[in-house]
Amino acid sequence: MFRTRTAPLLRYFLGRCMKTSLSLMAAWLLVLPILSMSAEDHYSFAEGARGFLIRDYNQKLVAFLQTASPEHVRTPKTIDEFGAETTENTRQLQATLTGAHSASGRAGPAEFAAVGLPWPDDFVRSTNLIDCWEGTLNKLEGSAESQDNFSNVTFGIVGFTSQDGSLQTFLQEANAATNGAVFQLARERLAPRDAAKFIELVESFHPKSVKKNHDEFVKFVIRNPRADPDEQQPRPEIAQLFAEFHSIPHFRDVQLAATRKKSWDGELPDYREQLFGSAAPHSLRIDLFCFDMTVLTNGPGKKAVRQLEKKPWHDEVERMKQISDAMKRSSEYKDDEDKRADILERERCIIDGQGEVHDDDYDLRSFALLPVKE
Repeated sequence: MFRTRTAPLLRYFLGRCMKTSLSLMAAWLLVLPILSMSAEDHYSFAEGARGFLIRDYNQKLVAFLQTASPEHVRTPKTIDEFGAETTENTRQLQATLTGAHSASGRAGPAEFAAVGLPWPDDFVRSTNLIDCWEGTLNKLEGSAESQDNFSNVTFGIVGFTSQDGSLQTFLQEANAATNGAVFQLARERLAPRDAAKFIELVESFHPKSVKKNHDEFVKFVIRNPRADPDEQQPRPEIAQLFAEFHSIPHFRDVQLAATRKKSWDGELPDYREQLFGSAAPHSLRIDLFCFDMTVLTNGPGKKAVRQLEKKPWHDEVERMKQISDAMKRSSEYKDDEDKRADILERERCIIDGQGEVHDDDYDLRSFALLPVKE
């Protein structure tokens, strides 16, 4: 009697428990992606960042707020720095957003989109940082500044040079892509004879005649071509012309595309494979570390690379420290200890995620190059 009466009750109780468990499991499966998303890595700019990307953001942000809430907009003290004014302006912007956005005062994809800017990819964000270190995005240099031991003319972060013809090729492409604006600016800024010579050197360049063109380019651009290479500098009016190229609409896009092709897509993968192996993960920090090598160095040298190949490592930070240690001992820079010090300072900043470079403080999280939890 007892067994027959309790069996239905037991089945009912177990059924209810099972349904409750299934309901809880279903609820957990719904919540789990949300929890995962909340712990997901996010990249965003913050106070302390600077560079051409911050200049773009400040300009667009101020213009947006002057329309949306002019009484609250604050003018940045420096247009290419993410300072306290930018932080406050970003908070004002975030108050107008209805969807998800970055942490208070930080600027990520949602904030960029709100002011009409595309979110810059890994390459562009890396270039923004390295331009802060180099200051050569729109700078024309002679061998005295580029530290070449031969006569040369160099332009841009990754060094388009007259010696290998990459500078002349880039100028041809930039002029075509901007519908002749490069040559037109030369006509407006230079004396007629100089403008004609500049245009002739660029237009007539062909890879088969690179040496002859390079020699003529140096004679035209360098104010003291007969001096030793370590004293050669560009004529001020030519250097000023190149500095003003940034004012040409879309010129920077053309320049970044050429830089991406030459360095990020062309040279960086070789450094990554040599130093981290063919199975190396495509970590942004590894890519930034190798990208900086394409800009400033040629790596620690072949001998050091062979030694590094034999060293075991467990994570990317350990490996980068090994490479940096090899740089300290490399004979590649025995005649230029200042350059070695510059290399080590920059590598230490990338490894640690923050540090001082050229007497300025850098936090890679503020430059949207290391993730933050939001």
